[in-house]
Amino acid sequence: MTLTIGVMSGLLAIVIGSVLLRCHISTHRTLRGLAIGFVALFRNLPLLPLLLFLTFALPGIWQRVSGRPLIRGLELYLLLLGLALNTGAYLAEIFRAGVSAVPAQQFEAGRSLGLPPNRIRRRIIYPQAMRIIAPALTSRLIHNMKNSTLALIVPLPVQMMEVVGQAGRIAGQTFSWAEPLVFAACVHLLLALGLGRSLNRWATREQARIEGTL
Repeated sequence: MTLTIGVMSGLLAIVIGSVLLRCHISTHRTLRGLAIGFVALFRNLPLLPLLLFLTFALPGIWQRVSGRPLIRGLELYLLLLGLALNTGAYLAEIFRAGVSAVPAQQFEAGRSLGLPPNRIRRRIIYPQAMRIIAPALTSRLIHNMKNSTLALIVPLPVQMMEVVGQAGRIAGQTFSWAEPLVFAACVHLLLALGLGRSLNRWATREQARIEGTL
């Protein structure tokens, strides 16, 4: 479950970060202002209170307003949303830094070839930016996967609980805390190392492409 939460929230965060990047580079001041405000809010808002609000306070507010309880199992999607909003704000700044690092001459070269701005970004700017931000992107996605351990606070059904929640339940039943929690820590360490190794390989390949074109 940890890996599922980490992957799904990471993919959603990439989508959010990409949309925010597009707003950042937009010519419309309103869109730029919304993107800046979003990043300022969710990058500085502590993750744990955000998850508690989405998974505990929000269902209570919904029940008081509508008179009906929240749909069973929706807590998982609220958890994914909370993780994605937090990580997406960081990814938006990483993406923006990567785009800013691409020399402006690259854009001008694309215009001289008669390419429209959107195609220049898709074919020239964004690929180079992704190679530049590969190490930072790797670190942030690993951090997002580690944050998935906070799913322990979410009232998910027992069969959907991740390894940390299962370890805590076993420890509470057996009164032996060391072995289950050490095992859970080792599982998360292996997952983080595996994800980090895969992303580092990708980052190394992308960095080699940059160096090969210089």
